[in-house]
Formats: sequence, C-alpha cells, structure tokens
Amino acid sequence: MSAITCEQIGRAVLGEPTKRAGAELLWHCSNHEDRHESLSINPKKDVFLCAPCNASGTAWQFASFLARLDPGDKQGVTAWLKERGLLYGRQPAKAANGHGPCVAEYVYHETNGNPVARKLRFEPGADGRKKDFTLQRWENGAWICGLGSVKTPLYRLPEIQDEPFVILTEGEKDADAGGKIGLATTTSGSVNSFRDDHAEALRDKDVVIVADADDPGREHAQRVAAMLHGKAASLKLCEIPGSKDLAEAIEKGVPKSVLLALFEDTPEWKPTGGREILDSVLAFIRRFVALAGNQVRIVALWAAHTHVLDVLDCTPYLSVNSAEKQSGKTRLLEVLETLVREPWLTGRVTAAVLTRKIDAVKPTLLLDESDAAFGGEKEYAEALRGILNSGYRRGGKASCCVGQGANTSYKDFETFCAKAIAGIGKLPDTVADRSIPIQLKRAKRGEVEKFRKREVEREASQIKARLGAWCARILEELRDARPAIPEQLSDRQADCCEPMLAIADLAGGDWPDVARRALLELCAEGQADDQSAGVRLLADIRQIFAERQLDRISSADLVGALIEIETSPWAELSHGKPITKSKLARILGRFGITPDSIRFDDGTRKGYKFSDFKDAFSRYLSHEKNGTTEQSA
Repeated sequence: MSAITCEQIGRAVLGEPTKRAGAELLWHCSNHEDRHESLSINPKKDVFLCAPCNASGTAWQFASFLARLDPGDKQGVTAWLKERGLLYGRQPAKAANGHGPCVAEYVYHETNGNPVARKLRFEPGADGRKKDFTLQRWENGAWICGLGSVKTPLYRLPEIQDEPFVILTEGEKDADAGGKIGLATTTSGSVNSFRDDHAEALRDKDVVIVADADDPGREHAQRVAAMLHGKAASLKLCEIPGSKDLAEAIEKGVPKSVLLALFEDTPEWKPTGGREILDSVLAFIRRFVALAGNQVRIVALWAAHTHVLDVLDCTPYLSVNSAEKQSGKTRLLEVLETLVREPWLTGRVTAAVLTRKIDAVKPTLLLDESDAAFGGEKEYAEALRGILNSGYRRGGKASCCVGQGANTSYKDFETFCAKAIAGIGKLPDTVADRSIPIQLKRAKRGEVEKFRKREVEREASQIKARLGAWCARILEELRDARPAIPEQLSDRQADCCEPMLAIADLAGGDWPDVARRALLELCAEGQADDQSAGVRLLADIRQIFAERQLDRISSADLVGALIEIETSPWAELSHGKPITKSKLARILGRFGITPDSIRFDDGTRKGYKFSDFKDAFSRYLSHEKNGTTEQSA
C-alpha cells in the first residue's frame, strides 16, 4: 500500500464520487452553493481542486481543507484525519523565509500504522531559494515542529515490514513512486540518515539499494550497503541506467518488469577493502597524469585524507610544480577534483572570498597558477601566504576587518582545510615547509590518456563513493591512530604526514611500507630543495667530512671542496662569484661555529674540526642511517 492519497481521503470522508469526468473524480462541495460537482480529484497527479473555494493542493492540503467543511460533521471528519496523522491546523499555502508552496508531505508510521513524524517539502520561492524540508513530530494529537527526541522509523514501514524483498531508495519521493507500481520500497529519508536500527528492520530480507546517480547518492549507497552487510539475507546495489533515481525512471515509463529484471541481474554487493580502494584511486590518477611510483602513491593517500579531515589535527599540502609549462599540473588538479571531498578548483579569487569560503565550506582547495598569485598583487600574495601558513593545523585562523565606517570590527576566520597548490617554481619557504613536493615532468606522447571529464565522470564518481564510504568506516580508528613515523622526517613533516601513514596502515597490503618509503624520498627532496643557505651549507660540509674521511679541514680546502659541488650554489654564490673564506665564516658564525688555528701535517692554518659541527649537525640536519659521518669522526 502506498502513502495516503487525495482519493483515499475523499472516499473516506466524502463517500463515493458523485460522478467521473475523464480521469477526475467529482463531488459536491458543502462549503458553497453550487449545483455542479465543483470539488475534483485527479488520482493520477494526486491533487485536488475546488475552484469556487479557491483551494487546491496535495493530500495534506486536502485534509486541512476538509476539516473546515461541514460544521455538522466537523468532529467526525477531524477525528478521522487525526487518526491518520493528517490534521495539523491551518493550511500554510506559502512557507516563511521565502520558500514556495508546500507540495509534498511524507508521513512516517510505526509498524501498527500510527503516525510518528512527517516531512513537508517546499518548492523554491520567488526569491530563488532552493527547495527545503520541514520536519515535525506527532504529539498529543497534533503536529509539533521539530523531531525532538523522536527517531524516525523507515518510511512506509507498515507496507514493507512483512515483505521478503525490499528496495531501499534515497528519498521518500522515490519510495512513493515505487509503491505506486507495486514495489516494496522504503527509505531512511535522506543522505547520511540511515541508522543501525534501520538496518535491523531489514534483517534477513533480500535488499536492493537503488543509488541516486550523483556523488552524494553513490557514497550514501555505499555506506548503507556497508551497514547492511551481514544483516540482509542478500544485498545488491545498483543505479537505473538513464535516470537520476527511481522516481525519474518511473516517470519516464520504465515498467515494473524491467526494473525487476535489472535488480535480478545486479550482482551481489561485497565490501571492498582499503587496499583495493586505494589501488583503484592510484590506477585512475596514473591513467591521466605522468607521475613516478612514489608520487602517485602519495597523491592517492592525499585524496583519501580529504575525506577524513573532520577527525584530523593536521593536513599536508601538495606542492605540485614543474620546471616548464604543459607538464600536467592543471590536469592533476582536474583529476583530483573528481576524487576529493568538497573540491574547489580555482586559479585566482579575491583574498576576501578565499578567506570566507574556506571558513564557511571547509573545501579541498585546488589552487592553480600559484606562481602568478605569489608574484602578483602584494596584498593578495600576503593574504594567501597567511592562509597557507596557518591553515595546515586545526584551529588556524586569519583575522580580517568586517563592517563599514563606525561599525568596522574584526573577525577570525578558520583557515584549516586540505590544499593542493600548483605552479611553476618554488613556493615560499614557510608554505613549502608544510607541503609534500610533487615534481611533474612533461608526459611523453602516448604515455597518458586524454582526460575528458564528461567521459570519466561516472567512473570517477563511483571510485570516489567507494573511497568516501571506506573512509567513513575508519573514522573512529583514525581518531586513535598513532602510526610509526620515520625519524628522518622533521617535526612539522611528521605532523603533516601522520594522517596519510595512518590511512596507509588501515589499508594494509604493501601500502604501509611503500607509503613510508615514498614520504621519506619526497620529503627528503623537499628538504634539499627548501633548505636555507645555512642549512644547505651544513649538509654539504657534513658530506665533505664523510667522503674525505677527515676530522679537520682548513678554510681554504673547505672552500675549494664546496665550490666543486656542482649541485650547490657555492661556485656562484654572490653575483656569479664563488664563496670566500670570510663569507663561509660569516654563515657558519650564525651556528656558533668559528675558524680556529689548527695544526696540519704541513703546518698550522685556519680551519675547522669535525667536532665543532656536531651540535649544529644534530640540530639542523636529519640523522643519517648509514652512519658514514659518525664513523669518520
């Protein structure tokens, strides 16, 4: 049985129709003098109309209209309507706050048929607001705004409780549409509303989940399937080809037999492990962007971490850069846009919009052309730098002026969100310190596929849904996760990389080991690229001591050895001229290291002992596992 309709209300309260006119059922209306049957119901559209009374609408509006009719039988009509949860007082033809008319009512009932709650749907109003819903509970014979402590059962529960085969949809409109063609359909009401007690109500039933054909719908269906797994006798998940949802398919005329055949041919749903899901994310990214093995692993983990940001304290940025244009930076952001949570792909916005949208939406910011942003208008560059500097840790804020004139004040805006930043060249040092570098090279001809979003959107949406559903299942484990972090990472790198290592550990397979090796490699490269001149000098000096097996070196020999290092800037440090002994002494003086007179085999000269550097090496350079430096000392 479907939800109560206008026709059922009319027959129960007014009796059999006086006459028929085509598809319409007609009655006399006792609210006015009229020799004609002016009260009509269209069963197909489930609406009523009484032109002399200027009244029309759907079932719940019809119930309210009837309660104000014949005074002699008002109590009987009212009682009948109350018993079925259909009487709620005056008819709100238009809702407050700019909403349009209420066009649908969905009543939730207990197994015995008593009303528990209802949802009213309002269409957009004249001001262009989106459709909205209002929830009410049935209490002491009247509808009360809000659910309070009421937990809604499954929709159409009396109709499906004894059915062995049930179709689970996303919304009430779909469930009603299925019920009208004889399907046992139900829903929990909306995305993310399915609970454990709903799953218990479907225990030992054969369940088909019909997903809405969009990102939220597919992810919701995956989460519901995970909750039903092991409880339902059998479990399937499908979409209806060519339709957004079940209601649209039925409106298009898809017959019940075709739908049942689709459900029959759908394979059983089985939960997918984290390893398989991350493997599918990795394979999808690699199809369209030329990435080295370690890089694509980290990008896949980064995409996963955007779905669990609500339980994280830190987020690592992705610094996507290349030496030249047309190396795939924008393409990588476009691919990530199809996989991450709440994507916001943008090249340039005002500082005010950037700050406020991050605070309001908590998007995954995919920022392109960062070189232009940091090299352009100073005010915007500084605002962006401030957002990026503070936004890697939960609680980070940017303070901005708000108001005008005498009402000017300030407000703190939250800056914490996941961010991938693409551009040519280096990021500012403070931003790079919070980032994992992804260095792209121009793909060879035929190395990657062409990316056409409209052609891969459905595939990407299904991967994203599985990824999001798996991430939702591991949220509680991530809250308490304390993954082993390689000690070679700096403190800030360890904080940023911890979420991705925790995800890799929960995924299993080879992901934990490979993720650690990849992070070590990429973060070590990042350290080398982003070191200050002083830290880089210390690293090169440590290398010289180790390679030459020395415990002391003269200033002149050290300068000569530094100039010979082709990958360092010492040969052209100042205006094309090499580093000098005095410049070397000034830089090392910052670390408390000064040249001294030291005895060598050929006499006494100014120079440095390895022991002079030990403290600086331990404080500013990562520990070397191979131990060559320590052994030489």
